[in-house]
Amino acid sequence: MSDAQITPADYADIQGVVLNGYGSLKCTRFLFLQIGDAAAARRWLGELRPQITTGARRPKDDPKPETALNVAFTHPGLQMLGLPPDALAQFPREFQEGMADGERSRVLGDTGDSAPAHWDLGGPATPVFHVLLMLYGRNDDVILARTPALEAQFRAAGLTEVFRQDTGRISNREPFGFADGISQPFPAGSPGSPIPGEVPINAGEFLLGYRNGYGTLPPSPMDAQGRDFGRNGTYLIFRKLAQDVSGFWRFMEQQTRRADGNPDEARKVRLAAKIVGRWPGGAPLVLAPDADDPALHTKDKGNQFSYMPTDPDGLACPIGAHIRRSNPRDSLLPTPARSLVIANRHRLIRRGRHYEDHRADAVEGNGVEHGLCFLALNADIQRQFEFIQQTWINSPKFRGLYDNKDALVGDNDGTSHMTIPALPVRQRINNLPRFVRVRGGGYFFLPGLSALRFLSGGA
Repeated sequence: MSDAQITPADYADIQGVVLNGYGSLKCTRFLFLQIGDAAAARRWLGELRPQITTGARRPKDDPKPETALNVAFTHPGLQMLGLPPDALAQFPREFQEGMADGERSRVLGDTGDSAPAHWDLGGPATPVFHVLLMLYGRNDDVILARTPALEAQFRAAGLTEVFRQDTGRISNREPFGFADGISQPFPAGSPGSPIPGEVPINAGEFLLGYRNGYGTLPPSPMDAQGRDFGRNGTYLIFRKLAQDVSGFWRFMEQQTRRADGNPDEARKVRLAAKIVGRWPGGAPLVLAPDADDPALHTKDKGNQFSYMPTDPDGLACPIGAHIRRSNPRDSLLPTPARSLVIANRHRLIRRGRHYEDHRADAVEGNGVEHGLCFLALNADIQRQFEFIQQTWINSPKFRGLYDNKDALVGDNDGTSHMTIPALPVRQRINNLPRFVRVRGGGYFFLPGLSALRFLSGGA
């Protein structure tokens, strides 16, 4: 289906973060803004629009850009900008209600210390934000150099900064120490080629205006003339996730001590790999069950695997391992082929960035908190992001398990378990604590450039 894939003519209408992970731009500044005056904000958006980085391909000989800029809006933000009520009502319920909604907290597992009442941003006790401005830079210096002009522009238009989060990308490993970003879906028609192990997925899984995995167009708001306001836009999930790095590795050590009480480094790393589904370097357990293999650390070789028929019972990669839960590939019922179809209807484009905060209430207790600003892009928040979080990550009954949540990122409370299949006797890890705490977040609409022009008051 030709309308299931992006065409090169669309690239310039799609914000760059959708088609590009900005791998060469190591630093990021996320600015959360509140609109004070709608007319002034629309004029500001008109000034901002030419600065927005798109998916348009740069000439081969041109130097790589020093910075990139993208922008997204909450549902109240679109309302403040004057989007008509009939168009606002066409957005999905979960986007209208927002991430901090009470029902949503239950679905996402945002309870206890992770409940919205305790959040840094996006919760009921924090200032309302309408706009997310995302500035990417080659290093801190270029971020610092470009920020003052952006601040002057939005302040002159009556917008107020209510929260700021700086992040970096020191390496390709997330704070627990595991290689990250290896497996990414490939929207059909995107620039380049999918990495080995991935097949093109209908663009409508990630962008509005294209057919999705069901062969239908995802719901998209229309303007009064019946034009697709949502086309080339997508929904952006932002979650600030604090990771208890020392607690994670301390738990691994406690579970794997030798009989004499001394630590066993090899067993500790092996248990952590079983929980993740990969060795720290990125080699998947399905391909390297006994030891890490540096030859599998590349994205192409580290992504070329399936679970069936080589590891149906999880003897290499446990059924409950994080990567097997977040992307089951061919391991769901009823058949491997059908499983791939189902799994590809629940994929996310991930654009996470690492952060380091100095704060008295750091989860590790040493005044320094490491975590991830989790960014995900999808065309259907409920069917993709929320489904993964509720049904695959936090459900204790994933794939025949009955009391196992995701041991790495699930909403465990000290009573959960993880089963590690083995012969002749399986291993059972008990009393799993929560290693990842939610610090805040929100749901955003990341519009195409044509929709940005409309929001700024243009045709």
